Amino acid sequence: MSWKEYHLDNKTIADWLPWGALTHENVMRNKDDSVLGVIRYKRFDPPQHVQFFEWKNPIFLPTFRRGWSIWIEEQYAVDGDVECFLTLCWNPFLKDDEVVNGLEDTPQLLYDMEYDLAVTLRRMAWSFPKEAEATVLSYQEIVDYLTFSLTLGRTHVAMPDVPVDLDVFLTAGIDLDFASNHVRLGDEKLLVLTLPSVVGSQESVLRQLTEDLHGAGIPCRHVQRLLLFDKAEAEKELRNYTGKWCPSRKYIKDILTGHMLQRLNGYYNNQTIALVSQEDYARTEAYLEKLLGTLGIPYIVEDYNAKDLWWGSLPGLFRAAVVPPICGFRTIEELLATKSIAQHTPEAPTPPLPPELEELIVSQDWEESEYVPT
Repeated sequence: MSWKEYHLDNKTIADWLPWGALTHENVMRNKDDSVLGVIRYKRFDPPQHVQFFEWKNPIFLPTFRRGWSIWIEEQYAVDGDVECFLTLCWNPFLKDDEVVNGLEDTPQLLYDMEYDLAVTLRRMAWSFPKEAEATVLSYQEIVDYLTFSLTLGRTHVAMPDVPVDLDVFLTAGIDLDFASNHVRLGDEKLLVLTLPSVVGSQESVLRQLTEDLHGAGIPCRHVQRLLLFDKAEAEKELRNYTGKWCPSRKYIKDILTGHMLQRLNGYYNNQTIALVSQEDYARTEAYLEKLLGTLGIPYIVEDYNAKDLWWGSLPGLFRAAVVPPICGFRTIEELLATKSIAQHTPEAPTPPLPPELEELIVSQDWEESEYVPT
């Protein structure tokens, strides 16, 4: 069996993207009948001396169930400030031609999904802290967001008069090659970094990494994805995954799994993706090794899984990079980008950097066309 039997080309990205048409000012209907919409927000101050889950005015979260997904993304363009987004995607489960995994207990019509998702997005945006200035994206703003997610600012596309076939339209003329483990965009290569011990967007090491890459003229994205389950589904998933754990020591299993499930549960991915020139890829890897090694942070510069994780980082691609176990979070605020680290979260002191890395950071003598991490 080969790709040719399905008339697919490993250099034609449109064959692999689900993006379809903007059938509502705030919602895109995908080729698989899923729908997605995007909230843009600004970094806000975390609550001081209080945990997020004790906040008096939390961000509105409906009771999600299987088929719903969330992407939380910070985009660092070379020539601009960081922009923060939350994408909500709904993949319909059908029974007798009706959607049975909506936010209501009763089945819904397939063609009502855009309206229902738009209402949910607006309720969520309105519940953000005022200083976040959260808004629901529409039309050209959605196109800009998707384009940056795909090419990290290397292309800019004006929305067509009739916004359909966006998979083809947004990839026209893009030299994107995903034939090997690593995805390549022209002469540049996508570096996919995983920090297994880092959760959310508020860790100081993550802030340092993204700001250093941004300062060196390397565009990057920090993306978290959560494939959601409701409470009953999450409990079943956890039982299946841990069924053979500690068979003769159930109390140990209870200790290990006692706090895994919270209000927001799902398969969780967390990656930082940078677009680096081929000649500077090894040097960027060396920078990461020195920085993260000095800080004692475990990390993976992805190789075998790089392509799968990159696909999964794109909005709407909930079928890629599906990796258990299930994870739980008390609130969505735990994952969002904030102006500073919450005071209730202890910040580990940063050890002194080795001389070689210090030289990389303070050096400003590179040519404009050359990517050098700072």
